[in-house]
Amino acid sequence: MKGLDTPVLLALLEGNPRAVARVRKWRGEELATTEANLLEMAAIAARSPARHRTARLTALGRLRRRLTVLPIGSQAVEEASRHLAAHPGDGSLLSVVIAAAFEAGGCDEILTDEPAQFGTKWRVRCSKL
Repeated sequence: MKGLDTPVLLALLEGNPRAVARVRKWRGEELATTEANLLEMAAIAARSPARHRTARLTALGRLRRRLTVLPIGSQAVEEASRHLAAHPGDGSLLSVVIAAAFEAGGCDEILTDEPAQFGTKWRVRCSKL
């Protein structure tokens, strides 16, 4: 399973050719994101100009239905807590819990624009778009 971080989701919705090509390369793979990433996307859409807001929220809904959405549940929180205990200061709290959710959900790779944001020492590989 491949995990898509917020900047990649945004790039897909904007039709970014690199993002579209990368996702097409993974044809047949299960694609996932987390509830936290979708919350970030909803916040971005909500802050957009009123004339674009409805279309962006509709597009986000379509994207959500095409992805596996991983929870920020107890397993992800426990994994994030273990990671933070072993690597204090390693990434922001939000980034760490997102990486933990991808890892707990069975992803083998996270696609993002800034892999360093997740810190180090994850079993899941972080790749740059």
